[in-house]
Amino acid sequence: MDTEKTTHLADVTPEQKIAVPPALTDNNNLQQRRTLPDWLKPGHQPLRRGYLTSLLASCTHALLILTRRKRLLMATVIAFLPVLIPVALAFLSESRFAESGNEVFVKLVEQLHINVFAPLLALFFAGMLVAEDIETRTMPYILTRPVPRSAWVIGRFTAFMIVSSIILLSSAILTFVASSVHEKLSITNPIDLILLAHYLGVMIMALLAYGAFAVFLGAFTKRPIVYGVILLYGWQQLATQIPGLVDFFTIKKYTDGILPIMATQRNVMEIQTALGNFQREVFQVSATKSIIALLLITSVSLLATVIAVIKREYAADRAAGG
Repeated sequence: MDTEKTTHLADVTPEQKIAVPPALTDNNNLQQRRTLPDWLKPGHQPLRRGYLTSLLASCTHALLILTRRKRLLMATVIAFLPVLIPVALAFLSESRFAESGNEVFVKLVEQLHINVFAPLLALFFAGMLVAEDIETRTMPYILTRPVPRSAWVIGRFTAFMIVSSIILLSSAILTFVASSVHEKLSITNPIDLILLAHYLGVMIMALLAYGAFAVFLGAFTKRPIVYGVILLYGWQQLATQIPGLVDFFTIKKYTDGILPIMATQRNVMEIQTALGNFQREVFQVSATKSIIALLLITSVSLLATVIAVIKREYAADRAAGG
Protein backbone atom coordinates (compact mmCIF):
# COMPACT_ATOMS: atom_id res chain seq x y z
CA MET A 1 0.00 0.00 0.00
CA ASP A 2 2.79 2.41 0.85
CA THR A 3 4.41 1.65 -2.47
CA GLU A 4 1.19 2.50 -4.33
CA LYS A 5 0.79 5.88 -2.47
CA THR A 6 4.36 6.74 -3.30
CA THR A 7 3.79 5.90 -6.93
CA HIS A 8 0.65 8.08 -7.12
CA LEU A 9 2.40 11.06 -5.50
CA ALA A 10 5.30 10.70 -7.90
CA ASP A 11 2.93 10.80 -10.85
CA VAL A 12 1.43 14.21 -9.75
CA THR A 13 2.60 17.02 -12.03
CA PRO A 14 3.76 20.42 -10.70
CA GLU A 15 0.67 22.08 -12.22
CA GLN A 16 -1.55 19.71 -10.25
CA LYS A 17 0.37 20.40 -7.03
CA ILE A 18 -0.36 24.20 -7.13
CA ALA A 19 -3.88 23.93 -8.48
CA VAL A 20 -6.37 26.07 -6.51
CA PRO A 21 -10.02 25.13 -6.11
CA PRO A 22 -12.42 27.30 -8.14
CA ALA A 23 -14.15 28.58 -5.01
CA LEU A 24 -10.88 30.00 -3.64
CA THR A 25 -10.15 31.63 -6.99
CA ASP A 26 -13.51 33.39 -6.98
CA ASN A 27 -12.91 34.67 -3.43
CA ASN A 28 -9.52 36.13 -4.42
CA ASN A 29 -11.07 37.91 -7.40
CA LEU A 30 -13.83 39.28 -5.18
CA GLN A 31 -11.30 40.63 -2.68
CA GLN A 32 -9.37 42.29 -5.48
CA ARG A 33 -12.53 43.96 -6.70
CA ARG A 34 -13.25 45.15 -3.13
CA THR A 35 -9.91 46.86 -2.68
CA LEU A 36 -10.15 50.60 -1.98
CA PRO A 37 -9.60 53.02 -4.82
CA ASP A 38 -6.43 55.07 -4.79
CA TRP A 39 -8.15 58.25 -3.54
CA LEU A 40 -9.31 56.41 -0.39
CA LYS A 41 -5.96 54.85 0.44
CA PRO A 42 -3.84 56.42 3.21
CA GLY A 43 -1.97 59.41 1.90
CA HIS A 44 -4.24 59.87 -1.12
CA GLN A 45 -7.30 61.47 0.55
CA PRO A 46 -8.30 64.95 -0.59
CA LEU A 47 -7.07 67.79 1.58
CA ARG A 48 -9.39 68.94 4.37
CA ARG A 49 -11.12 72.22 3.63
CA GLY A 50 -9.78 75.25 5.41
CA TYR A 51 -11.67 77.25 8.01
CA LEU A 52 -12.37 80.11 5.63
CA THR A 53 -13.75 77.75 3.00
CA SER A 54 -16.12 76.22 5.56
CA LEU A 55 -17.20 79.67 6.69
CA LEU A 56 -17.93 80.76 3.11
CA ALA A 57 -19.87 77.55 2.46
CA SER A 58 -22.02 78.14 5.53
CA CYS A 59 -22.57 81.77 4.56
CA THR A 60 -23.58 80.86 1.00
CA HIS A 61 -25.99 78.20 2.22
CA ALA A 62 -27.58 80.62 4.70
CA LEU A 63 -27.91 83.30 2.00
CA LEU A 64 -29.80 80.88 -0.22
CA ILE A 65 -32.14 80.03 2.64
CA LEU A 66 -32.75 83.66 3.64
CA THR A 67 -33.46 84.83 0.11
CA ARG A 68 -36.08 82.10 -0.34
CA ARG A 69 -38.03 82.95 2.81
CA LYS A 70 -41.31 84.82 2.51
CA ARG A 71 -40.43 86.84 5.58
CA LEU A 72 -37.70 88.57 3.57
CA LEU A 73 -40.30 90.33 1.41
CA MET A 74 -42.37 91.28 4.45
CA ALA A 75 -39.34 92.65 6.31
CA THR A 76 -38.25 94.63 3.26
CA VAL A 77 -41.67 96.22 2.85
CA ILE A 78 -41.81 97.18 6.54
CA ALA A 79 -38.28 98.62 6.48
CA PHE A 80 -39.01 100.80 3.44
CA LEU A 81 -42.18 102.36 4.86
CA PRO A 82 -40.31 105.36 6.39
CA VAL A 83 -39.37 106.47 2.87
CA LEU A 84 -42.99 107.50 2.32
CA ILE A 85 -43.22 109.70 5.42
CA PRO A 86 -41.10 112.68 4.24
CA VAL A 87 -42.89 112.62 0.88
CA ALA A 88 -46.27 112.58 2.60
CA LEU A 89 -45.26 115.47 4.86
CA ALA A 90 -44.20 117.48 1.83
CA PHE A 91 -47.62 117.07 0.23
CA LEU A 92 -49.67 117.50 3.39
CA SER A 93 -47.84 120.54 4.76
CA GLU A 94 -49.37 123.91 3.91
CA SER A 95 -45.94 125.36 3.21
CA ARG A 96 -43.08 123.61 1.42
CA PHE A 97 -40.70 124.55 4.22
CA ALA A 98 -43.05 123.80 7.12
CA GLU A 99 -40.91 120.83 8.13
CA SER A 100 -37.15 120.71 8.61
CA GLY A 101 -35.61 117.93 6.55
CA ASN A 102 -32.83 117.50 9.08
CA GLU A 103 -35.25 116.92 11.95
CA VAL A 104 -37.49 114.60 9.92
CA PHE A 105 -34.54 112.45 8.83
CA VAL A 106 -32.99 112.30 12.31
CA LYS A 107 -36.27 111.31 13.99
CA LEU A 108 -37.02 108.62 11.43
CA VAL A 109 -33.55 107.11 11.54
CA GLU A 110 -33.17 107.14 15.32
CA GLN A 111 -36.68 106.11 16.31
CA LEU A 112 -37.45 103.66 13.50
CA HIS A 113 -34.31 102.39 11.76
CA ILE A 114 -32.07 102.04 14.80
CA ASN A 115 -34.49 101.41 17.67
CA VAL A 116 -37.22 99.46 15.86
CA PHE A 117 -36.05 97.97 12.56
CA ALA A 118 -32.58 96.82 13.66
CA PRO A 119 -33.97 94.61 16.50
CA LEU A 120 -36.82 93.51 14.22
CA LEU A 121 -34.50 92.31 11.46
CA ALA A 122 -32.37 90.56 14.08
CA LEU A 123 -35.39 88.64 15.35
CA PHE A 124 -36.71 87.94 11.85
CA PHE A 125 -33.48 86.49 10.49
CA ALA A 126 -30.72 86.04 13.08
CA GLY A 127 -33.04 84.61 15.72
CA MET A 128 -34.00 81.74 13.41
CA LEU A 129 -30.55 80.90 12.02
CA VAL A 130 -30.01 78.09 14.53
CA ALA A 131 -33.52 77.65 15.92
CA GLU A 132 -35.02 76.89 12.52
CA ASP A 133 -32.65 73.98 11.92
CA ILE A 134 -33.50 72.60 15.35
CA GLU A 135 -37.24 72.90 14.75
CA THR A 136 -37.07 71.28 11.30
CA ARG A 137 -34.84 68.48 12.70
CA THR A 138 -32.13 69.08 10.13
CA MET A 139 -29.50 70.01 12.71
CA PRO A 140 -28.09 66.46 13.15
CA TYR A 141 -27.56 66.13 9.40
CA ILE A 142 -25.92 69.54 9.07
CA LEU A 143 -23.46 68.83 11.87
CA THR A 144 -22.39 65.53 10.29
CA ARG A 145 -20.60 67.55 7.63
CA PRO A 146 -16.85 68.01 8.22
CA VAL A 147 -17.28 71.71 9.03
CA PRO A 148 -16.14 73.37 12.27
CA ARG A 149 -19.20 74.40 14.22
CA SER A 150 -17.77 77.83 14.93
CA ALA A 151 -17.35 78.40 11.18
CA TRP A 152 -20.91 77.25 10.64
CA VAL A 153 -22.28 79.74 13.20
CA ILE A 154 -20.15 82.68 12.05
CA GLY A 155 -20.94 81.96 8.41
CA ARG A 156 -24.67 82.07 9.06
CA PHE A 157 -24.27 85.25 11.10
CA THR A 158 -22.34 86.81 8.21
CA ALA A 159 -25.22 85.97 5.88
CA PHE A 160 -27.61 87.72 8.26
CA MET A 161 -25.41 90.81 8.30
CA ILE A 162 -25.28 90.93 4.51
CA VAL A 163 -29.04 90.65 4.03
CA SER A 164 -30.08 92.92 6.91
CA SER A 165 -27.47 95.57 6.10
CA ILE A 166 -28.63 95.81 2.49
CA ILE A 167 -32.26 96.24 3.61
CA LEU A 168 -31.66 98.68 6.45
CA LEU A 169 -28.99 100.84 4.82
CA SER A 170 -30.93 101.08 1.56
CA SER A 171 -34.01 102.20 3.46
CA ALA A 172 -32.02 104.84 5.36
CA ILE A 173 -30.43 106.19 2.17
CA LEU A 174 -33.80 106.47 0.42
CA THR A 175 -35.25 108.14 3.53
CA PHE A 176 -32.41 110.66 3.41
CA VAL A 177 -33.14 111.39 -0.25
CA ALA A 178 -36.87 111.73 0.45
CA SER A 179 -36.20 114.05 3.41
CA SER A 180 -34.11 116.33 1.19
CA VAL A 181 -37.31 117.74 -0.33
CA HIS A 182 -37.64 119.70 2.91
CA GLU A 183 -35.56 122.59 4.10
CA LYS A 184 -32.16 122.24 5.84
CA LEU A 185 -31.19 118.95 4.21
CA SER A 186 -29.47 118.45 0.87
CA ILE A 187 -27.98 115.46 -0.90
CA THR A 188 -25.13 117.68 -2.13
CA ASN A 189 -24.19 119.17 1.22
CA PRO A 190 -21.01 117.48 2.59
CA ILE A 191 -22.14 118.01 6.20
CA ASP A 192 -25.44 116.24 5.54
CA LEU A 193 -23.66 113.41 3.75
CA ILE A 194 -21.33 112.98 6.74
CA LEU A 195 -24.42 112.84 8.97
CA LEU A 196 -25.86 110.09 6.75
CA ALA A 197 -22.60 108.11 6.84
CA HIS A 198 -22.52 108.42 10.63
CA TYR A 199 -26.02 106.99 10.95
CA LEU A 200 -25.19 104.16 8.55
CA GLY A 201 -22.28 103.22 10.79
CA VAL A 202 -24.55 103.26 13.84
CA MET A 203 -26.98 100.93 12.06
CA ILE A 204 -24.23 98.43 11.29
CA MET A 205 -23.12 98.41 14.92
CA ALA A 206 -26.73 97.99 16.05
CA LEU A 207 -27.22 95.05 13.67
CA LEU A 208 -24.05 93.41 14.96
CA ALA A 209 -25.13 93.58 18.60
CA TYR A 210 -28.82 92.81 18.11
CA GLY A 211 -28.09 90.07 15.58
CA ALA A 212 -25.54 88.29 17.75
CA PHE A 213 -27.88 88.46 20.75
CA ALA A 214 -30.73 87.07 18.63
CA VAL A 215 -28.54 84.18 17.44
CA PHE A 216 -27.74 83.47 21.08
CA LEU A 217 -31.46 83.36 21.92
CA GLY A 218 -32.08 81.01 18.99
CA ALA A 219 -29.42 78.59 20.22
CA PHE A 220 -30.47 78.57 23.88
CA THR A 221 -34.25 78.95 23.82
CA LYS A 222 -37.11 77.23 22.02
CA ARG A 223 -38.98 80.49 21.33
CA PRO A 224 -36.33 83.09 20.43
CA ILE A 225 -38.79 85.54 18.87
CA VAL A 226 -41.00 85.62 21.99
CA TYR A 227 -38.06 86.17 24.32
CA GLY A 228 -36.54 88.64 21.90
CA VAL A 229 -39.65 90.79 21.79
CA ILE A 230 -39.84 90.79 25.58
CA LEU A 231 -36.16 91.70 26.05
CA LEU A 232 -35.47 93.98 23.08
CA TYR A 233 -38.74 95.89 23.05
CA GLY A 234 -40.25 95.43 26.51
CA TRP A 235 -37.20 95.43 28.76
CA GLN A 236 -35.27 98.09 26.89
CA GLN A 237 -38.20 100.50 26.94
CA LEU A 238 -38.81 99.84 30.62
CA ALA A 239 -35.13 100.29 31.52
CA THR A 240 -35.11 103.78 29.99
CA GLN A 241 -37.96 104.79 32.30
CA ILE A 242 -36.40 103.52 35.53
CA PRO A 243 -34.08 105.99 37.29
CA GLY A 244 -30.55 104.86 37.93
CA LEU A 245 -28.13 102.72 35.98
CA VAL A 246 -30.50 99.98 34.85
CA ASP A 247 -30.30 101.09 31.23
CA PHE A 248 -26.62 100.08 31.16
CA PHE A 249 -27.91 96.50 30.79
CA THR A 250 -29.48 97.26 27.42
CA ILE A 251 -28.08 97.41 23.89
CA LYS A 252 -29.96 100.64 23.22
CA LYS A 253 -27.82 102.41 25.81
CA TYR A 254 -24.69 101.90 23.71
CA THR A 255 -26.29 102.53 20.33
CA ASP A 256 -27.45 105.89 21.72
CA GLY A 257 -23.88 106.54 22.81
CA ILE A 258 -22.58 106.57 19.23
CA LEU A 259 -25.34 108.72 17.75
CA PRO A 260 -24.30 112.07 16.28
CA ILE A 261 -24.29 114.92 18.78
CA MET A 262 -27.17 117.18 17.79
CA ALA A 263 -28.26 120.55 19.07
CA THR A 264 -30.77 119.01 21.48
CA GLN A 265 -29.58 117.71 24.83
CA ARG A 266 -29.38 113.94 25.09
CA ASN A 267 -28.48 113.78 28.77
CA VAL A 268 -31.98 114.79 29.93
CA MET A 269 -35.09 112.84 28.93
CA GLU A 270 -38.63 113.98 29.56
CA ILE A 271 -40.98 111.20 30.66
CA GLN A 272 -44.76 111.55 30.52
CA THR A 273 -46.77 109.77 33.19
CA ALA A 274 -50.30 109.90 34.52
CA LEU A 275 -49.11 112.16 37.33
CA GLY A 276 -47.44 114.61 34.97
CA ASN A 277 -44.15 115.17 33.23
CA PHE A 278 -40.77 114.79 34.86
CA GLN A 279 -37.20 114.73 33.65
CA ARG A 280 -34.86 111.81 34.12
CA GLU A 281 -31.13 112.35 33.96
CA VAL A 282 -29.38 110.03 31.54
CA PHE A 283 -25.78 109.06 32.25
CA GLN A 284 -23.87 109.33 29.01
CA VAL A 285 -21.34 106.82 27.70
CA SER A 286 -18.60 108.00 25.37
CA ALA A 287 -18.63 106.87 21.75
CA THR A 288 -15.42 104.86 22.20
CA LYS A 289 -16.75 102.97 25.21
CA SER A 290 -20.06 102.41 23.45
CA ILE A 291 -18.34 100.85 20.42
CA ILE A 292 -16.25 98.64 22.69
CA ALA A 293 -19.39 97.56 24.58
CA LEU A 294 -21.25 96.74 21.36
CA LEU A 295 -18.32 94.71 20.01
CA LEU A 296 -18.06 92.92 23.36
CA ILE A 297 -21.77 92.07 23.29
CA THR A 298 -21.38 90.73 19.76
CA SER A 299 -18.31 88.63 20.59
CA VAL A 300 -19.71 87.17 23.82
CA SER A 301 -23.05 86.32 22.21
CA LEU A 302 -21.42 84.56 19.26
CA LEU A 303 -19.01 82.71 21.55
CA ALA A 304 -21.89 81.53 23.73
CA THR A 305 -23.73 80.38 20.60
CA VAL A 306 -20.71 78.40 19.37
CA ILE A 307 -20.32 76.76 22.78
CA ALA A 308 -24.01 75.84 22.78
CA VAL A 309 -23.79 74.27 19.32
CA ILE A 310 -20.64 72.35 20.32
CA LYS A 311 -21.88 71.08 23.69
CA ARG A 312 -25.48 70.24 22.87
CA GLU A 313 -26.39 66.88 21.39
CA TYR A 314 -29.06 67.19 18.73
CA ALA A 315 -31.29 64.15 18.56
CA ALA A 316 -33.74 63.45 15.79
CA ASP A 317 -36.67 64.99 17.63
CA ARG A 318 -35.13 67.50 20.03
CA ALA A 319 -31.92 69.13 21.19
CA ALA A 320 -30.53 67.34 24.21
CA GLY A 321 -28.65 69.23 26.85
CA GLY A 322 -30.44 72.52 26.17
